[in-house]
Amino acid sequence: MESFISKPFTLDRTIRIGLFILCVIALSVAISAIWEVLLPFLLAGIFAYVLMPFVRFIQSKLRVRNRGLSVLIVFVCVAGVITAGILYLIPTIQDEIEKTLSMLKVHSGGEGLLHKVLPPHLVHSIERQFDINRLVRNLSIESLLASGESIWSRAGGLLSSTLSAFSWGLVFVMGLVYLIFIMIDFEGLARGVINLFPKSGRPIVYGILKEVDYYMNSYFRGQALIALSVGILLSIGFSIIGLPLAIILGICIGLLNFIPYMQALGIIPLGLAAVLMAIQTNSSVWVSLALAYGVLMIVQIIQDMILVPKIMGGSMGMRPSLILLALSVWGYLLGFFGMLVALPGTMALYSIYMRYVVEDKNYIERMDKLIEQSSEYLDQDSKDDTKA
Repeated sequence: MESFISKPFTLDRTIRIGLFILCVIALSVAISAIWEVLLPFLLAGIFAYVLMPFVRFIQSKLRVRNRGLSVLIVFVCVAGVITAGILYLIPTIQDEIEKTLSMLKVHSGGEGLLHKVLPPHLVHSIERQFDINRLVRNLSIESLLASGESIWSRAGGLLSSTLSAFSWGLVFVMGLVYLIFIMIDFEGLARGVINLFPKSGRPIVYGILKEVDYYMNSYFRGQALIALSVGILLSIGFSIIGLPLAIILGICIGLLNFIPYMQALGIIPLGLAAVLMAIQTNSSVWVSLALAYGVLMIVQIIQDMILVPKIMGGSMGMRPSLILLALSVWGYLLGFFGMLVALPGTMALYSIYMRYVVEDKNYIERMDKLIEQSSEYLDQDSKDDTKA
């Protein structure tokens, strides 16, 4: 940054900086205008980055040379895993609910159980506000489903006014079609983008795509591996302490790690599961909460001390305050998708700025070494297309 300030602001340099800013503004306006059309394509691109290593593994290790067949095998495997998860999820949740409701009804309509799992002053406060006996008598799977249907019907008008089920279905189908074609011709997309530009400008376009590819590749692969590792560790820990829905909670909280700091959203569901564990085991709710949050804390330490340094290394190189700022800005501009691409998008823009505006030679040399070591998809054919 010192080299940027120390250089004189000549007319040519000022024009280049101004053009860069105008390009960023114009790109933002264009994206916002066609955002609904771009969303399925961009989400498909993210999933393609995550799934492409499996396609390459099938092609190289299993000797399935046909790209389309390799993509089909990956899709079948992913669909099988999702189907198995759903088949496991539904009966598990139903079993836990029935077990909890039966435990509530056994303990004097719920009052005796409340005295065991909650402090006396809190129990008295609850009893003054609610008729516990009547509440527990009315608890059943059927009544819960009826209540859910009533709430859903009342919220139906609001949901239909924002985004209809047809729109969600269309986004899903279009995203699936995009994903298939992106994975079949992943490398060809880069060559196609480069060939859209005049030959004189192709080296710059190639350099920008290399920057974006490096950060997207590093981030999504690393975060996917971290999320999977955290999900497995949490599932094991929750199962050891006997937490209800242990595997489901572990995987869900692990998936939240795909976006930095979003695992905090799992604190409340984890607390509710700990209360259920206290009810089912007839133990202190505070002990159950301590066990549940203790497992979460231990896994968080493992994530911060071992997983993140080993898997991600310094590929992002952003301070926590800047990460939160990037998440806020990108989330405000692009919603949930913006939060997904906040970190790699910010670092890619920063790298492009340092390379083409600041022209920091030390930074450029360091990044060139990292990019050459890690980039997979911008192959030699793409580089050859940049030659005049």
